[in-house]
Amino acid sequence: MIKIPRIVPWTSPEEFQQVRQWLYAESPNLREIGVKRVKAWSSRGKVPHAIVSTAAFVEASLRDDFRYGKITNHELRLLYSMVFIRFVNGMVDPVQQGTFALSIASIAVKLNMPLWFVEMRHAGTHEHLPSLQILRNGCRQALQWLNENYWLSQKPLHSTQIGKIRSLILQYKELRKEDINGTNNRDPSRKVVGKIMELVSEEYISESIIPILLEPGFLVPMSKKKRALAQDLSLSPESKKIWSVMLQVFDKEWSTFGNELILGILEVINTDGDDIKSDLNNQEIQTAPQTSSSYLITLAAWIKHIIYTHYNGKSFTNLDVNNILEFCLRKPNTNTQLILQMMMEYDEELKTSVRSFVNYIDKKLHSEDVIHNIEDIPKITEEDMNAEIIKLQFELDKANKLMMDPSNSSSVISENDNTLSSNEESAWKMYARDEWKACALGCLPDGQVPCLDLPLELDGPSTVIPSNM
Repeated sequence: MIKIPRIVPWTSPEEFQQVRQWLYAESPNLREIGVKRVKAWSSRGKVPHAIVSTAAFVEASLRDDFRYGKITNHELRLLYSMVFIRFVNGMVDPVQQGTFALSIASIAVKLNMPLWFVEMRHAGTHEHLPSLQILRNGCRQALQWLNENYWLSQKPLHSTQIGKIRSLILQYKELRKEDINGTNNRDPSRKVVGKIMELVSEEYISESIIPILLEPGFLVPMSKKKRALAQDLSLSPESKKIWSVMLQVFDKEWSTFGNELILGILEVINTDGDDIKSDLNNQEIQTAPQTSSSYLITLAAWIKHIIYTHYNGKSFTNLDVNNILEFCLRKPNTNTQLILQMMMEYDEELKTSVRSFVNYIDKKLHSEDVIHNIEDIPKITEEDMNAEIIKLQFELDKANKLMMDPSNSSSVISENDNTLSSNEESAWKMYARDEWKACALGCLPDGQVPCLDLPLELDGPSTVIPSNM
């Protein structure tokens, strides 16, 4: 599988660990450097809230240690309180994903956050400001909590951890099969999902869990008889029962999981071959498991299932549909065309806006006259170009003479009528009033987007040498 890049503001894992060492160093100068580096990261892009909060606590403690009377105790209490308020709110808000708002205390318990952090936030927001001594102690404990729950868990995954995750997912699969078949009265698979989530943080989803799920034998069954068909892109009931529980739990806990999974599948099915089209004719091509048509079709069926649950509000509510649409339009092929068609089935507004593009993609994919190589472009000689110029010049002179002679106004009309009637092979024609339909700007009345590209020989400055030189 192609590794999906993850955009981060730091240049390397070494820089990430270096900044952590600066922020938690004994030297005030090093901690100041760490704060400045986090501010530099913020100018490059989005920085995780845990890092921003760490830098804010460190900066507040530095102003407390070296204030020299420049700020009062009250100003310092306001500074600490604001850092606490933003810290707790930023950690709690991403978990508020349900229809009904949960209490901050219940979310704090889920995040393993001390409840008195929430009480300090409440006091700083609605009551008297906590004392400076309490705020200083809270700052130290908040930094310790961030170090244990974020910084230390961001170490890159080793191959042994990847192997353990794979074995846990296989264990989950077997337990779900037993539960579906009725041989296991209790469903212990959720405990296995919890163990997987303890090993992986949201930052490393695309590097650990998703590549494993996309291997043959996981989301895509090893048996080709159990895979989806291109006619309807329907998953087998067994596959949905086995994997839906895990996928929904991951989606609920990690807001980016659905988008990462869809993007991973799109990268895999973005192939240039006609594998899926061959499967429509029940002619399976014997290729590698990761590129066989049935494998790609089953992945496309998973996208259909996820998009269906998104539009019905059952799960994957954080799915970025526009990102999926952009990917499929930028990289059109037989596989991504199926994704576009299924999205149009669920979204009438989307169906109206992209219909012309889908028709154009379909025409290009199935056209036998598409020019794929520069060598296939018809050659135009200089003699052909000169003959065309002479013909156009003759027609222009003829039109100018007719327009300058008022007595020939009737002749102009009759001449044009004769030209139109005699030129039966012209590409231009008038649409009948009952056949013409309104269409988007740039489209023909039948909804097709015309191809107006010039051959390479004509797409540039003229090379014709004037005759008087």
